[in-house]
Amino acid sequence: MDQSGRGVIYILANPVIPGVVKIGRTARRVTERVREISRPTGVPVDYEVIYDQLVNDAHAAEKEIHALLRPSRINEQKEFFQISIRESIRVVQEVANRYPVNEANESVEIDVLSALEDRMRRWLRPDLVPAKLVQFSDLCLIKWVVQPDFRKLAAYEKIFDLGTFADYNYCEHELVFCPKHRSPKENYEEFIELDPYSMIMTGLNILTPEASDYVANLWEEHKIQPPIRLGWSVVDTTYDMMGPEAKWRDTLSRHGVGNRSSDVEPSIVPGVD
Repeated sequence: MDQSGRGVIYILANPVIPGVVKIGRTARRVTERVREISRPTGVPVDYEVIYDQLVNDAHAAEKEIHALLRPSRINEQKEFFQISIRESIRVVQEVANRYPVNEANESVEIDVLSALEDRMRRWLRPDLVPAKLVQFSDLCLIKWVVQPDFRKLAAYEKIFDLGTFADYNYCEHELVFCPKHRSPKENYEEFIELDPYSMIMTGLNILTPEASDYVANLWEEHKIQPPIRLGWSVVDTTYDMMGPEAKWRDTLSRHGVGNRSSDVEPSIVPGVD
């Protein structure tokens, strides 16, 4: 977790050590910490996560919890306590609630609509208003708003979990849209390069129905990878200028705006009849 002091307070128990719990903190996923603790050969059975809670100052919260439970501590050098699971959860909750995490204030938002428009404007649904990547400590989303009728103020927000593209339970560095191992900027850069076929197949509903059909047709029928960026070739130019034609053509020519002819035959995009 990038935020200073943030972390998870956890309670672990081991089935072969009844009446004893381990209470500690970690800045990573609790499941990773459990794997570390359970790895030594002297541990016959893996530990189980009984409870965990995200706090804004894990060091302070852990210190306070350990102080409250000092009479039940088995060894001052270790984090094991001879206490019931119910009581341990009560104490952890009581202390952790004094260190709340405001996810709304700590999230990062990045506009993605402008980059998508540069890349594939004609494929995007026309009622799309804003579109943002929103990243929390444990969640990466795309939020967009559609306004079906521009004459009305009514708009509708859509929220899409980018976890569709990655299994958060087994998140590793190489997996895309991971909120833990990738910064918001890295996930933003990954998103704006996302291939359109993945967009339509996962339900990321930001392309027009026509564009979605075209992308699916290219890949499924023609076995052609749809382009990441739309391309075009100008084959004709219409001029709407003031004054005599010879004069404005000469002016445009001096500014590097050349004449174009419509004699060029438009090329056919693969997959389009």
